[in-house]
Amino acid sequence: ADGGNCERQICCAAGAAQRVSPPSVNQRNGGSPNCIRTAKFTSLSWLPLSLFNQFKRTANVYFLFIAITVLFGSFVIDFSPKDWRSKIGPFIFVLTWTALKDLYEDLRRHRDDKKENLQVVRRYNPSATALEDARWSDVLVGDLLFIRSDQAFPADLVLLQTESSDAAFISTVMLDGETNLKERNVPKVFADIA
Repeated sequence: ADGGNCERQICCAAGAAQRVSPPSVNQRNGGSPNCIRTAKFTSLSWLPLSLFNQFKRTANVYFLFIAITVLFGSFVIDFSPKDWRSKIGPFIFVLTWTALKDLYEDLRRHRDDKKENLQVVRRYNPSATALEDARWSDVLVGDLLFIRSDQAFPADLVLLQTESSDAAFISTVMLDGETNLKERNVPKVFADIA
């Protein structure tokens, strides 16, 4: 791993291949460092992780202890004041219901992640010297993106140029809930080049 404190550089020169330093930054997430994944589970980890999270609750540990005690009393020493079905049935129902709720919520997260990752942005292709469509999940560090007015954008970006001035106004409502627009200026080094 390249750590969190290392310097990142993007080198672009006319006619040369784009270089990103450290090179491993674009190898994250299987070569898709901009791919969003908010889902908690995979198909194999859903049930074990859901049960693990449920037994973090003290009440579920308590009812597990009661269920084991009633089962032990019913089948091992053949004495229990309560029928084991009256304790085990509701407990398993609650665990199953919560696990299914977790699965439903996670399937919605998978759907929302896919929808977000499949959105399209215009990306500059230096070899073709033209703009091309690219999915948000395929955006790499160092890519030059063309963002239209009022268009959502897929990553943290450095503003290189604006249509009319050196400033752009962005909405961060999806990040922090604030509805007021925030002014972002073209860095001085890029303002002088343009």
